[in-house]
Amino acid sequence: MDTRDPNERELLEYNRKFKKAVLDVVFHHAETFYVHCMPNAELQLGRRGLLDREKNEGIILVFGPYSTRNLSWDDRFIYCELQFNRWENVQIPFECIARIFDKSGQVIMQWATMTAGEEGDSTGSIAPATPTLGRPLSETDSIGSVTPPPEKTGDAPADEPKDSRVIEVDFRKKKR
Repeated sequence: MDTRDPNERELLEYNRKFKKAVLDVVFHHAETFYVHCMPNAELQLGRRGLLDREKNEGIILVFGPYSTRNLSWDDRFIYCELQFNRWENVQIPFECIARIFDKSGQVIMQWATMTAGEEGDSTGSIAPATPTLGRPLSETDSIGSVTPPPEKTGDAPADEPKDSRVIEVDFRKKKR
């Protein structure tokens, strides 16, 4: 039995329904877009999972004709296969979605993220959409890395290992 406050349950359901409605429009009108998902116990990214930095800052997922297949959703989750280095089964709870970006990197929507807590657990709560940033994403921010990367001045320092499984997308160099 769910022991959460009825108002909290209602707010969580409203959050899910609203995000689902917005995503339904985006899925039908945008060929490619990005979804920023914050860490959540119910977020599943196949065998890949979340990598080190993603466990704190979340992950930006690309939805497009070459990166997504077998897309479906219900009242709680988005289900699909996403292309990383291989196709991975993905389950995204609506409450962990913090932002949606269009192909050019402009924020379409930004929300508070929520945690549902487990069945019988009263720990469901609302979390800020930008816990590690503390500010809204600006036009000069790097979408893939969530925070702006340091300026490149040649080769990357040897003490900063790059995870080859993470693709960083930087929209700062777009043409106007």
